[in-house]
Amino acid sequence: MSSMMSVAPATKLESGIAKIRERFILSLEDRADEFYDLLEQLAEPGEEEFACTGIRAKAHKLHGLAGTVGFPRIGALAAQLENHIDLIIAGPRPLEVEFVKELLNALLDEVESHQVDA
Repeated sequence: MSSMMSVAPATKLESGIAKIRERFILSLEDRADEFYDLLEQLAEPGEEEFACTGIRAKAHKLHGLAGTVGFPRIGALAAQLENHIDLIIAGPRPLEVEFVKELLNALLDEVESHQVDA
């Protein structure tokens, strides 16, 4: 009898996680669009620091959530991007953003590989 009682909470938990994962997948298109906007801004002279700050904030959120809902590669790429931006923001000016662009493009490739076709 106790095994039947433990099945229901486990099933409920799995169902809840599946719904969170589904919402995460559905959010990937909007997240990618936001990153693309910031990537364009990153190419604008004088906007590099502002764009990097925005990219870092979005990467931080993505890093925290992706691994939790079963997308460890997205989480790892977002963390790498976040950490690299921390390093260049603390460094000399003008910011060297070429590697930020490379990391962001790698992250976007991974995100797009998980997007749902509409």
